[in-house]
Amino acid sequence: MAHYRIFRTLAVAAAIAPMAFLAAPATAADSVAKIGVFVPLTGENAENGQQIRKAVELYVNEYNQQKHAHKIELVVRDDRGEPKTATNIAREFAQDKDLIAAVGSFTSTAAMAAAPIFDKAGIPQISPTSSHPDFTGLAKYAFRGTPTQSIEADRIADYVADKLGGKTAAIVYRQDDWGNSAAKVFQKSFEAKGGTIVAAEAVAPDTRDLRTLVTVLKEKNPDSVYVALHYASAAVLAQRMKAAGWNPKVITSTALYTHQLVELAGNDAVENWHVPAFFFAESKEPVVQNFVAAYKKAYDQTPNAFGAVGYDSIAMIGTALDDVPGSGTEGRKALGDKLFEVQVRGTTGQMKFDANGDIDKTITWLEIKGGKFVQAP
Repeated sequence: MAHYRIFRTLAVAAAIAPMAFLAAPATAADSVAKIGVFVPLTGENAENGQQIRKAVELYVNEYNQQKHAHKIELVVRDDRGEPKTATNIAREFAQDKDLIAAVGSFTSTAAMAAAPIFDKAGIPQISPTSSHPDFTGLAKYAFRGTPTQSIEADRIADYVADKLGGKTAAIVYRQDDWGNSAAKVFQKSFEAKGGTIVAAEAVAPDTRDLRTLVTVLKEKNPDSVYVALHYASAAVLAQRMKAAGWNPKVITSTALYTHQLVELAGNDAVENWHVPAFFFAESKEPVVQNFVAAYKKAYDQTPNAFGAVGYDSIAMIGTALDDVPGSGTEGRKALGDKLFEVQVRGTTGQMKFDANGDIDKTITWLEIKGGKFVQAP
């Protein structure tokens, strides 16, 4: 019978947040479970990686103040979202016999580069945000905290066609594994709904001048534009579209539920953009409200979706650890097996991995109004 445990840490998060950075009490477990964390702490996705780091550390500080089979110790590394750096970090983690699990990376490309190394070492890996369909197939114990693009981009295409009445669309996507998969799934699903894709334009990660791209797309006159970019590039796109006086319906991937988009682009440039999310900080759900309150208390900042899914991902490991007798290399297999069984009621919805290490969640549709994300009617 599958082990089932409702995660309760969030319910008391607000109450314990003021103690978040105190040393663990004397009653903490003697056994230490070392977990490696690798996310972009610098570079173009630094804000998202920092959100994940902060949320993971918040969870661990809460966890270590409670009675558990192990005390968690984190080893945090900056991979800049780059596959080469992620590979080097994975090798470092694999050589650490005391390390039992890894959380990372933020980008699909970096997470996928590290996965075979973790697989060889038998280290369970949870990427909070890797949505490329191939990621979990690269290792026995590779898990993800967010649905694949096969699910996400398909539902976005449905929304554009059915809810917004889109007939023609252009795709602007990041030129990497994640962006390519998002674009392909969206195009296939949108065309299956009877829509027409008038253009699909890839944007290199370091591109900062999108004037020509906007000119080309504007001439094709689609009624909708699907944007699968990270916040820095998306902000530039928004500014160029505004400067060109072009105002189609803009629908984004879940990656753009971040206040960094609004801050970099300016309120007017992203007004009325449609943004899907698996987490909404203004939700009235107690599990969300408690997490947001604890995060704000600890960091004087509102968490975004990446912080939330980082919190939920480490919670899966923390919950599973209570049924893992060993630590380090001795506990890796038991932890990997247990992760297929546990369930957590998280801030981003129900967390339960399927037989492939994948997950499904419900999309909440948001719109940007006056510089704020609000729930769509």
